[in-house]
Amino acid sequence: MSQATLTRRGFLKSSAAMGAVAALGISAADSLTAVDPAHADEAGEVKIIKTSCRACIASCAVLAHVRDGRVVKIEGNPESPMSQGGVCAKGLAGIQALYHPNRNKYPMRRVGERGTNQWERISWADALTEVATKINEVSDKYGSEAISVSTGGGGNPHFSNVKRFGEAINTPNVWEPGCSQCYLPRMGASLLAYGAGKPNNLSFSDSNGWDYYYTDSPVTSLVLWGTDPSNSSVATGGRALAELRNRPEGLRTVVIDPRYTLDAAKAEVWLPIRPGTDAALLLTWTRWILENEKYDEEFCRTWTNMPYLINPETRLTLKATEAGLPGTDEDYVIWDPASNAPVVVTYPFNEGVAAPLFGTFEVNGMQCPTGGQLLKESCEEWTLEKGAEICWLDAGQIERALEIYTDPNGQSGIMQGVCIDQYVQSQQCALGALNLEFLMGNVEKPGTMLQKFAPAPCKDQLGNTPRLLSKEKVMKRCGTIEHKGILCWDMAHIPSVFKAMKDGDPYQIHMWIERSGNKHVVLGNSSCLDEIVPKLDYVVQCFMYPTAFSVLCADLLLPTTEWLETNLTIPQLNTIVMRQAVTHLFETVEEGIIWTQIVQKCAELGNEHCPKAFDEAACMTTPFYKNEYEKQKQHLNKLEMSWEEACEQGVIQWATPEEYRTYQTYLAEDPENPGKPKGFGTPSKKLEVYCESNIILGRTGAPWSQCAEEKPLVLPPASADYEPLCYYEEPAESPLTDTEYPLVLTEGRLPMYHHGTLRNIPYLREIYPVPEMWIHPADAEKYGIADGQWVNIESRRGKTHGMAHVTTAIAKGVVYQERFWAPELLDSDDPAQAYKVMNINVLTKNDPPYNPEYGTYTLRGFQVKVSPSDDEILDSVWMRPEQFQPWMPAPSDATEDVFDYGA
Repeated sequence: MSQATLTRRGFLKSSAAMGAVAALGISAADSLTAVDPAHADEAGEVKIIKTSCRACIASCAVLAHVRDGRVVKIEGNPESPMSQGGVCAKGLAGIQALYHPNRNKYPMRRVGERGTNQWERISWADALTEVATKINEVSDKYGSEAISVSTGGGGNPHFSNVKRFGEAINTPNVWEPGCSQCYLPRMGASLLAYGAGKPNNLSFSDSNGWDYYYTDSPVTSLVLWGTDPSNSSVATGGRALAELRNRPEGLRTVVIDPRYTLDAAKAEVWLPIRPGTDAALLLTWTRWILENEKYDEEFCRTWTNMPYLINPETRLTLKATEAGLPGTDEDYVIWDPASNAPVVVTYPFNEGVAAPLFGTFEVNGMQCPTGGQLLKESCEEWTLEKGAEICWLDAGQIERALEIYTDPNGQSGIMQGVCIDQYVQSQQCALGALNLEFLMGNVEKPGTMLQKFAPAPCKDQLGNTPRLLSKEKVMKRCGTIEHKGILCWDMAHIPSVFKAMKDGDPYQIHMWIERSGNKHVVLGNSSCLDEIVPKLDYVVQCFMYPTAFSVLCADLLLPTTEWLETNLTIPQLNTIVMRQAVTHLFETVEEGIIWTQIVQKCAELGNEHCPKAFDEAACMTTPFYKNEYEKQKQHLNKLEMSWEEACEQGVIQWATPEEYRTYQTYLAEDPENPGKPKGFGTPSKKLEVYCESNIILGRTGAPWSQCAEEKPLVLPPASADYEPLCYYEEPAESPLTDTEYPLVLTEGRLPMYHHGTLRNIPYLREIYPVPEMWIHPADAEKYGIADGQWVNIESRRGKTHGMAHVTTAIAKGVVYQERFWAPELLDSDDPAQAYKVMNINVLTKNDPPYNPEYGTYTLRGFQVKVSPSDDEILDSVWMRPEQFQPWMPAPSDATEDVFDYGA
């Protein structure tokens, strides 16, 4: 392997004839649109445009300074109630991303073998015709399910539109690398148990936890369970926590994380948990709260299903007809201790009946426990001592953390991070954390995480059209009969999609349309693509710049816009923050427009399904837009102003804070049942501590399965029931039994990067040029690792590298490293090294076991070994500031949009 050098290989020069061959590479300063020399005395005035960042999901409000059509400065907009003028390094790097010499500038068609990095420029008309023709050919020859569509990997503002695109071309196989591994388990569990999901769950860094952005929130303590807002949402969540800590009354915090994070440094208790054992600690907390009677008994009796009796034969709540009582099969049953008999529940509660939360009672010849009794039994073995042993913690510190959380004189909440989404027990951890909040009555009170504040009148996500797919197509969605939780997002199961691609089981997938930062960096066991992609006939990638996936896999590249070239409405607390395009470069196109243009071209070429996407009756919801003007109108939704008026304001207050902060919405009158509270959005209108909805999901697909013919669509049951309560399973790879790979690996966000993006930004790489592998001094000594030394990190799936950081800020027996890749190696002799050389996802798992509900695979809490490295490839990785000079931004004049606005 020869060392990569600063060559002039790169993108197609703008002056070259269309069709000439070029390579995607390190440096392409000569491929920018020609500009006249700029002179200070000729420069125009600076115009300040209000917009918002999309370097990550926080979407912080910013002010873009534009002179002569070029963005010259970015700063935070203090009008935003969430970021309040703050902006992190990712946002400030927007100019470097916008004017990066290696932008994907034009549609490019591969002309050599995959991996040879040879491309020719083609027109958008030719690109659309080629993609649409391939879609129609594959659909006609193999069936449209033989097309896979994917998104994700950081910074994607059109998550729902890519699903709408898949439904428009009639494929059920749309997926993204987050989904089951990021956010869906927490959102889905909240939908099932709480009756509200996005954004009403325990995730803080995904712009939930709204009450904590107001310093008058009565919150007194918070548990940061696997989340580090100071790293992952610096200007929003991180800032909000800093403000809460800075109040005279302060903020007590508990941090549960194997890393001593920035937030752990401010915590009263740091619990450096063994990765992969969160469910064990949740069960330990549950037992302690029940045993010490710290729960809110009246709230649990009135507003949870803990007193509801459970039918031991069906495992569902006992109904009146099953108990031999007057009523229907929709009426619930509790035990009346006064009459020593079962009674039918009178919603919202039976006056004068103190139904027990715990106990087992004979009803109609059956021994029926309460939901609370089954909760108690589920955690019975989990003493402080056992929890400490399994989680590698101190029992006294666990109890100290619990005392802070359950302080009767305060108000607490749990913030649950992405870590629990990234191993097999994702749903179990989400349900377990929700149950802690339910037990404590931490629901919709001032100062709690779980809230249903008033919704904004605009839409950031436009929603998809699941009822465009027929029953036949839905039944062919890969992996969702077994893992029905993915139906919450109308997505397919990634390992099942890959099995279809690689082995043709249950059918062969022939085409892949992909939009992401770099699939090799964000997928588990990403080297598996080496075997999968050769089986595919045609691969399209849409992105802003070339990645390893571009060079190794793609047949066609479609250039997308950077965030400074895009439009979107973003709800933020009681305001709407506008993102508006401040310039446009080259022939880039916003991805939401790419999707509709492809669908329209498919229809033009004879695809009979695609026209349905634009038919409101066929969609049974808002149809697909056809242009930017229609898209903007859909985003504005009920906001009564034009796009131009909204952009002029930039940050729009649509409600006062008092109107926005609507507490205890479950007590509001139900308009369909006057005189009754509307309760929660579950079938029982109660919080499901015993989550029977999880059982029903596995057996039928309800509440999320639907198709053109039926809603709900009843699906065949999964191979085993989904469990209604949290339980613990030792990770498949465990330090308790593994002697060959003795260390547990975990990951975690960095403040200067988002998922797989921005590793080609010179200033960010100067700040953090290569990934640090944190290792405890005792482990470093044991394995011969010195601080600042390159290290081999190996799992049963592969090998990669990291730069050792020897520190007590990581638990013993655990190593930490974040995902990374090296764009500088794309035009080296071995471009695959760009993603392999220091990428943790070369090591992660995408094989069984999977989470039953969502099919989650293992990205954290698996086994590795480490050793000093002197591998030659590491000499090719850029680390010195001067090496990043070829990536420095260069000026380029603005260009006209490729497609008509539509108005």
